[in-house]
Amino acid sequence: MSSPSSEPRPASSAEASHIGLSQNSKDCLACRVIGTGALGGVGVYALNQSRAHAPGSVVGKRIMAGVGVCFLVASALRWTK
Repeated sequence: MSSPSSEPRPASSAEASHIGLSQNSKDCLACRVIGTGALGGVGVYALNQSRAHAPGSVVGKRIMAGVGVCFLVASALRWTK
């Protein structure tokens, strides 16, 4: 027999917005710098793997170039948002 106060109650929409990440949440400066640097580093690495003298097929190099550009765009978005 459990008491009524021990059962979880459903969260209202106002409470639910405070539980998860909100649209207006801000990261600290160190988190933004580390995240931007990591995404930018992976993007530069992927672009380096797509250079003409790197081993691999032409299709693989084009895929790596696309991945590199996507990571660099993500890095820029990470810094600005």
